[in-house]
Amino acid sequence: MRNVYAKCCILMCCFGQFSIGQTFAKPSADFSVPTTKPTDINLVDGLRYSRTGECRQQFKEAVKNAKLFCAEYERDHPGERKIAIVSDIDETLLDNREALTNKTDIDLNDWRNWIDEARAPTLKVTAHFLKWARKKGYAIFLVTGRHEHGRPATVLNLVKDGVAYDGLLMRENDDYGPAEIGKVKLRKSIEDMGFKIVVNIGDQFSDLVGGYALDCEKVPNRMYFIP
Repeated sequence: MRNVYAKCCILMCCFGQFSIGQTFAKPSADFSVPTTKPTDINLVDGLRYSRTGECRQQFKEAVKNAKLFCAEYERDHPGERKIAIVSDIDETLLDNREALTNKTDIDLNDWRNWIDEARAPTLKVTAHFLKWARKKGYAIFLVTGRHEHGRPATVLNLVKDGVAYDGLLMRENDDYGPAEIGKVKLRKSIEDMGFKIVVNIGDQFSDLVGGYALDCEKVPNRMYFIP
């Protein structure tokens, strides 16, 4: 049974401040980053939950809503150019559960070694959505909390998985600050290029807060928490 925190999150995700057509937008103002790690997030139970039908359904629903919003935005703004989708990478586009299995916590050295192996499979629901959006004329920007030193391995992983994208924005190597601050700056840099970010999708609240997107979609992740 979901706890009170999870119920509140679902309610927050269901109501936006404005709508385009029949799809309610969920602007970043509807989200906030918890000040402490939620009690329902831990690696062992989160891995178990990630393999449930409930988790898969929540994931599919978030991506479905993103696709609906994109389709309706395009319909209501015919001919608009320089429109974009922002997607997080880890646990949104790439599936790292193999590296997290049989662990009770995340070891940073093990995590870096896993990134260097460049063999994380895609989460197909997100991969298919990004492929669809790119064919529709959306530029695809991947905004990740991974550091720049992981760029070669990340690019190789995406190439192996057949993921087409138009920009890969990463943390500077000396940036260990809050993800929510860094990702806001990266999204702003996209809009500074003249793009309108129509949808921003991620697995962490810190992926979504801070503006620079019309619609924000959160996919489930109870394995770990990044403020």
